[in-house]
Amino acid sequence: MRGWNRDKVINFLATGFYSGLSPYAPGTVGTFLGMILLWISFKLGMGRVYFPLIFIVTLAGTYLSHHAENIYDEKDAPQIVVDEFAGLLVAMYGLSAGMLIPAFVLFRVFDILKPPPIRNLQEFHGGVGIMLDDILAGLIANILIRIVLVFA
Repeated sequence: MRGWNRDKVINFLATGFYSGLSPYAPGTVGTFLGMILLWISFKLGMGRVYFPLIFIVTLAGTYLSHHAENIYDEKDAPQIVVDEFAGLLVAMYGLSAGMLIPAFVLFRVFDILKPPPIRNLQEFHGGVGIMLDDILAGLIANILIRIVLVFA
């Protein structure tokens, strides 16, 4: 394969198909792309593979973000948005496509503000630290949406 190398593939995937290279709000742009891909998966009826998808994206994202951090030579570089994909998947777990926008907004709020204990997870090094805070932000967003749905 001409022009192929490991770093290019890692960069392509870790930056969310280069969405993380946006000069403005790369995390939000990456999450928005994730939302579009998730909406397409809902339309294709891919609900049965949802949990395995979270698992695969989280595992692959941990590997990819660890190596991308070395490529960018920066801890949790803003270009790395595969963690946003995983966090949004967790935020949407078990919810309908109608919850995509609330999940997107809540996930981004928690990911940007990083209240404790989300902030504390950034102390982990490498790919684990990059992924964990977004997974927890997604989990908190998911729980809040479920609470609102129960009482609405």
